[in-house]
Amino acid sequence: MSLDLLRRGMKISHLRLLAELAKHTRLTDAASALGMSQPAASRLISEVERVAEADIYVRSGRGIELTDIGHKLAERCVRILQEFADAGRDIEQHKSGQSGHVSIGSVTGPAIEYVLPAIRHVRLSYPDISISVEVGPSLDLAPMLEDGRLDFSLSRVPVDEDPDLFEERPLLREPACLVARTDHPLTRLAAPVPAEALLGFDWVLPPVGAPIRTTTEQALRDKGLGLPTKVLTTSSFLFTVTTVQRTNAIAAVAQSVASSFAENADGSPGTITALESDLTLSVETYSFLTRKGQVLTPVARIVAREVLRAITGETILA
Repeated sequence: MSLDLLRRGMKISHLRLLAELAKHTRLTDAASALGMSQPAASRLISEVERVAEADIYVRSGRGIELTDIGHKLAERCVRILQEFADAGRDIEQHKSGQSGHVSIGSVTGPAIEYVLPAIRHVRLSYPDISISVEVGPSLDLAPMLEDGRLDFSLSRVPVDEDPDLFEERPLLREPACLVARTDHPLTRLAAPVPAEALLGFDWVLPPVGAPIRTTTEQALRDKGLGLPTKVLTTSSFLFTVTTVQRTNAIAAVAQSVASSFAENADGSPGTITALESDLTLSVETYSFLTRKGQVLTPVARIVAREVLRAITGETILA
């Protein structure tokens, strides 16, 4: 029979303290963040241990460390408090009509190919909805989604994250390609450019473990080739594109990114070009991610519906 924490006396003040302890290693810091004294915080944590019938923390040289039970409880407290915050936003949005703010996270490819056109449509149909977009690797987006800084994301669950913390709806694989500046020496070779010729130049790649880097390295291995010996590693998309534009380096990017930079708005050639090579790249499937048990606010639901419609062509969220 499971513990009924509410009946045993769990309170909002307990939840708030545990949520702060998930971020701080010192009880005094957690207490200060909540505007209470350390003795008051100590009393609350003792009450939590009584309610949970388990040790929540242990003392260490750095302050305190949550036990495994403490970590699990703190994670749930963060999510519960975020739901309260979302409920407040929900109420305000219902009062004011279809207005409010939505925060989206996305890896680069779908951000350019799907999120951008969806936002254009939302702005025309719902001018009172404001939107912010965080574009980055899944490794950075997952903790932002987990702690409520994002309403949803188009990304992947990183291997070191607990998948049980997220609701995951798989969407599409992300086609990728190699790019170079428009007058790069490789563009003068007959297509498809052999993979061996690619290894004679500098490469720009994201950090080890990033999906597009893993995909690129595996594609080279499948060809029986070694890995690039001259690699500039960066997680910055802007730095990647700038390096490719100004040097002989080549880079692996999402196909939609390459298409966006290959042609200007007036139809003239852009500053980089996709290299037609015999190295086929396709990054693992990305998903529509939300926090486990999360209920999207009305405006987040509107925006999510438009994003998913852009990707699938169907109305998935009613």
